[in-house]
Amino acid sequence: MEKKAGILFTGISAACFGFLPIFASLAYRSGGNAVTVISIRFLIAVAILWSIVFLKGKNYKLGRHKILQIIMLGIFGYISATAAYFTALNYISAPLVALLFYTNPIIVCILSYFIFKEEINLNKAIALGLSALGLMLIVGLSLGNIDIKGVLLAFLAAFLYSGYIMAGDKIVKGIDPVVTTTYVTSACASATVLFGMITNSFVKINTVIFIYSSFMAIFSTVIAILFFFEGIKRIGGSQVAIISTIEPMVTVLMSALLLGDNMNLPQILGGTLIIVGIIILQRPVKIKQKA
Repeated sequence: MEKKAGILFTGISAACFGFLPIFASLAYRSGGNAVTVISIRFLIAVAILWSIVFLKGKNYKLGRHKILQIIMLGIFGYISATAAYFTALNYISAPLVALLFYTNPIIVCILSYFIFKEEINLNKAIALGLSALGLMLIVGLSLGNIDIKGVLLAFLAAFLYSGYIMAGDKIVKGIDPVVTTTYVTSACASATVLFGMITNSFVKINTVIFIYSSFMAIFSTVIAILFFFEGIKRIGGSQVAIISTIEPMVTVLMSALLLGDNMNLPQILGGTLIIVGIIILQRPVKIKQKA
């Protein structure tokens, strides 16, 4: 029963994350821009997350130094990746942004090799090869049809998010994930609102923009994150990572149905190779026993 619940929680979480670029694109089509949409998303998410922290009596008193570290992680890690991701949606379709961003586990693998000297085992080597081939199919055969700015921004988002994951792994060990997310989201909300006020980047908020931004906050932030951790608690991180590969599939399917964004055959094949590579990356490595 616990396993089934874990699979269900993880599937819902991945689907909610997969809807993130869909909601953003729909908000953009109604006159929204990245700064306005991101600000609404994080402000609503912050209100919900802090309510959860207080209602569940979670320990949020981490000490000034640790809180400052998490805030810096949010400002220089998560918000920069989010900004690049949402800006990329102005230039290329939601499925392409999602698939290119989804290379971040591969980037983490490469960075870990150069920074922490982590071994590239067979699973990692196969995953890297498949992802490289997938990217060649997605980007290399489509350069005449897609905006290179969007491609570079999506890659930048993946790279920045990879740095966020690696730094976060060192900074937030032993801290309740919900508390961490709450502080990170609070930092993102403050930074985005401040940036919008300084640069006068906000646009007039209409009902449609507010609704889709609220959907991003409720479904693609709060529910997605909470269900993600519920899944980990029941079935473990490796299983969650594999099931979460449905995230870009949801984006591709919903983009076709709701936005009319269709991918060509090389892009579909490339995306499939990337997803297969991520699944292989999460598989446990067989350790040869000594005779």
